[in-house]
Amino acid sequence: MTFPMSLRYRIVSLTMLFAVILIAVFTTLLINRQLHQIAENNQFRARIGTFAAKGAFERALLSNIRAGNPEAAFQRLIPILQQGQLAEEVIVSDLKGQVVAAGNTRRIGTQLTEEENRWIEYSQKTYSPESWFCARVLPEEILFYTPITLDDVPQYLVILRYSLGNMRQAIQQIGQLCFLVALGVMAVIVPLSLLLIQAILRPIRILNRATKDISAGNLGLRVAVHTEDELGELADTFNSMTSALLKMKERAENANPLTKLPGNNVIHEEVEKRIKAKKKFVAIYSDLDNFKAFNDKYGIGAGDQAIRITASILKEAIKNGGTDDFLGHEGGDDFFLLTSPERVDEVTQHVCTEFDKRIKQLYSPEDLGQGYIVSKDREGNVKQFPLMTISLAGVTNAHRELSSYAEVTNICAEVKKKAKLTSKGSGRSSFFLDRRLSQETETPTPEAHSS
Repeated sequence: MTFPMSLRYRIVSLTMLFAVILIAVFTTLLINRQLHQIAENNQFRARIGTFAAKGAFERALLSNIRAGNPEAAFQRLIPILQQGQLAEEVIVSDLKGQVVAAGNTRRIGTQLTEEENRWIEYSQKTYSPESWFCARVLPEEILFYTPITLDDVPQYLVILRYSLGNMRQAIQQIGQLCFLVALGVMAVIVPLSLLLIQAILRPIRILNRATKDISAGNLGLRVAVHTEDELGELADTFNSMTSALLKMKERAENANPLTKLPGNNVIHEEVEKRIKAKKKFVAIYSDLDNFKAFNDKYGIGAGDQAIRITASILKEAIKNGGTDDFLGHEGGDDFFLLTSPERVDEVTQHVCTEFDKRIKQLYSPEDLGQGYIVSKDREGNVKQFPLMTISLAGVTNAHRELSSYAEVTNICAEVKKKAKLTSKGSGRSSFFLDRRLSQETETPTPEAHSS
């Protein structure tokens, strides 16, 4: 079973973990330093104590050798050395390894252990006036091995043990300091944690509430998070997202249900946006010729299929173009396309060629063979109608200024008549581009082409 952790809990847990690690590291370093200092002090004390003990034993040896009982003098000397804290434990043996004096009297008369013998022998081999002892350092103690000499000749061997201190001693000495440090760290960490939680959770709560409101349909909502960091950046991105969602919703509501393309409102906005930005563009109005006659004969379903084919061809025409190209569907068989002056020929040529090729699949073999259909006109008269073509009427601000969407559509309506005449005359789809310097003048050199 997983335990759900809130962000608040995670922040508190991480900060407390950081505090514990910080205190543990500090305590460890302090204890290690204290142990090192204790060890150094004890090693220094052990050197001084060994030097003093060696001197005391050699003097006792010298003064009692004639009496023939230096071992008794050694035994009397050991308690004095221990009381003077010159050693915690003292063992004196003869050269054969038999204990002749010791702080622990039960060891008197016993043999040294194998380990003690090995170090004693080593101390004899390495003995010189300059190197008069050897030391063996263990985790909690240090043992000194040194001969008791007479005229620099070893007569007896002595083992001196010194404590190096332990963890309990170190903890007792620094326990109060560590406790105070822990209190100080916690006094700093707790307020910082609360501030951190507030600084992080407040913007997140705002964004969370805003997300719920937006999911309920309030796409106009904006959040205010005034921080110069990633949370502020997230809030700005969130606001940009809601703006984009609102525009997407408006476009979806205005989209044509058959082709899902943007409708009149969005088309209007796109044209006005380009005019306001003084961007060069070509607005292309498309219309299907003889569409009503086709729709009347083949039915609404076939008419919808013709509109979908037209939308597909127009989408293909702008697909490989600039990201600023736009396609809208005003309704029925009327489409509106925006592209750049540099790409207009490529786009319109593709539309005219592909439309004339693909639209034929909607006709029966009989109508396709004779090149026309028989249907009624708007007055109810039975007539022959050619196969459908598409007429494209283009208006551009590359040669003159256009001031509004209304002006663009008015010129398109006028140019569309000439485009339809071109299609009717050629029997193929065509494009007619208005190049007049003003709307009042006649077109000096119109640009037109057909598939």
